[in-house]
Amino acid sequence: MLDNIKSVLIGLTEEDEQRTPAALSYGLSLAQQAGAHATIQAATLKVVVGNTFVSGLARDLVASHNRKLRDLAGQLAERARGEALAAGVSASVETGQMSYNQLVDAFVTQARVHDIGVLDGDAKPINTDRGLIEALLMDAGRPVIVVPAGCDTFRCKHVVIGWDASARAARAVNDAMPILKAAGSVLVVGVGTEKELEHNIPGAELAPHLARHGVNVTVKNITVHEGGIAGALREQVSLFNADLMVMGAYKYSVLREWVFGGVTQSLLNESKVPLFMSY
Repeated sequence: MLDNIKSVLIGLTEEDEQRTPAALSYGLSLAQQAGAHATIQAATLKVVVGNTFVSGLARDLVASHNRKLRDLAGQLAERARGEALAAGVSASVETGQMSYNQLVDAFVTQARVHDIGVLDGDAKPINTDRGLIEALLMDAGRPVIVVPAGCDTFRCKHVVIGWDASARAARAVNDAMPILKAAGSVLVVGVGTEKELEHNIPGAELAPHLARHGVNVTVKNITVHEGGIAGALREQVSLFNADLMVMGAYKYSVLREWVFGGVTQSLLNESKVPLFMSY
């Protein structure tokens, strides 16, 4: 069903012992359907005290906090092993407690030797998961599926492509080809102003390419409304009853590579379906 997906990296930084990260269940479901190996990286941040004038009490509190995080990571790793076994997925589970930069480097290094990464989405723009998403997209050279809460099963019956004919969108489509070929139907959505759409049909040139790959594709172009491009894409995802959206990731400034553009940020902040993203 999902040719060419043989290795899936599932990144977990969950520190809530009461909740299973959506990325774990979703990533294992993807690996199961693809017959792929899953590498589960259950890492946790290490709080580091750098100031030599910090009191002994403060150091003890930090050490206690780090021990608690290590314990939670260990519990999550055991949960991951159990879920992989129950799903019949070949999996390796790695744990570790690292500083933020070490954690990011570890995930990026792992992602480079996997076909795809799966990470949890989060409504907060500044957190560990959001930093990992940006780092993997920009530095690993691999696509990432960002999974919102509540999405625990990989599905691709209906897929929407957000298309603007850019290099990033083209790379996302190419990276997602195994999924697009497995999909029941794919909708290419081009968004623009009325004036732009009078002279250009953004998805028209993509549809024949996808059809030659055996993708069941249709094209729809829509004008931007008050909700902006992100709002228009969300609306089409809902109308199409999509299971997944494929899109290129956008920077809003070449001088600030760790800050994504408004469309990407808005979709990361509020999406009811997983986002397949490439950069």
